[in-house]
Amino acid sequence: MGRSSQDQAIKNRSKVVQTANKLFRRYGVDNVSVADVMKANGMTVGGFYKQFESKDALIAEVLDLAFSESFDTWRKVGSEDKDGSTRTSDIVDYYLGKRAPEKRCPMISFAPHLASENASTESFEAYKAGTEGLFRQFIGQADDGGAAPTTAEAIDDHAMVTFAAMIGTRLLRQGLGKTELMDAMEKAVRDYSATVIA
Repeated sequence: MGRSSQDQAIKNRSKVVQTANKLFRRYGVDNVSVADVMKANGMTVGGFYKQFESKDALIAEVLDLAFSESFDTWRKVGSEDKDGSTRTSDIVDYYLGKRAPEKRCPMISFAPHLASENASTESFEAYKAGTEGLFRQFIGQADDGGAAPTTAEAIDDHAMVTFAAMIGTRLLRQGLGKTELMDAMEKAVRDYSATVIA
């Protein structure tokens, strides 16, 4: 394979991963086929298998991309206090805000697939690493690649509750839309995060 062919193959692979990232987050992994992803790119299914071993391999790569995008965004929106620590209340405000379906949180977007029998070990590991990484970022720890702390002694209970409430509220908002209950719940989570962990 010549240099230009290799460069094109790399570009095609990247394009497929980026497109799958948008489609999976918008419609759900199990509602999007390999054919759907390739059609959206103007490519053939045969071309997919020259780039990827399987849909599972694509899903794992998309998970890496989706979580990487979230890490970058959380880093940008989580302004720093004078001591250099991230204000988690800023992340909560961003997280609960409105965004395009293809930018939905990967923790929520990929959870139904991970809960199904279709999920591969590779996808589970990518999801686990991404979720633990976002949690470490949320509680203000450097992303050193280690496991997220899991004991009550290592983590402030309020931070764990806020993280869980933020995700749960975002999920319910996606399902219920704009209702009085959701408005009140979202306000409660924002207020709690601002007073307890700001």
